[in-house]
This record gives sequence, structure tokens and C-alpha cells, in this order.
Amino acid sequence: MNSVMLKLNKEIIELEGTINFHNVVSVCQQGLDLIHTLKQIKIDLKKLLQSDSSGLALFSAWVRAARQQNKAIHFMNMPSFMQDISKVCGLDGVLPIIWEN
Repeated sequence: MNSVMLKLNKEIIELEGTINFHNVVSVCQQGLDLIHTLKQIKIDLKKLLQSDSSGLALFSAWVRAARQQNKAIHFMNMPSFMQDISKVCGLDGVLPIIWEN
């Protein structure tokens, strides 16, 4: 699967598929549009199949946007491959991740 889909399910943004350099800009804008409409942002990553480092740039952009709007944001169910990338990049302590899911 080379595509990614965002959908809103009970006030939670669900990310499904693959994030890569080819689709990250489009996904980012879709997420920003949803972030603008929500009071608090929860992003469920359990259906994220694959991502390169562009996924971390995406998450960082969403965190920045949420904070600029004074909204809470959390990432849930982060797959192990994203945890590994975030550790290597030094973002594991920066991104607001809910680990106990």
C-alpha cells in the first residue's frame, strides 16, 4: 500500500496506510484541516503500516499547529518502527505520545 488515509472517528484522527515523501504534504494539509476543527487532538496510529522520516516531520508539524491554536495533541498506538525512528531522531521525548494503549 503506497497511500495513506485520514479519517475522523469519534473525535479521533485515524491514520491508515503508508506515509512517505510522495504523500506527506497532502496528508499534512488534511491533518491540519482536521486539527483546526477539533478542540483536542488524538491521533491513532495503530493502522499505520509504514513510514519514513517524513512521518516524523508530519507529526512535528501537527504538534506545532495544535500548540499554536492552544490545543492538546496526543499520538496513540505508535507502531514500533515509528518509535525506533523517533528515538534515532531524538524526538521520542518531544512528541506527545500515549504509550499505554
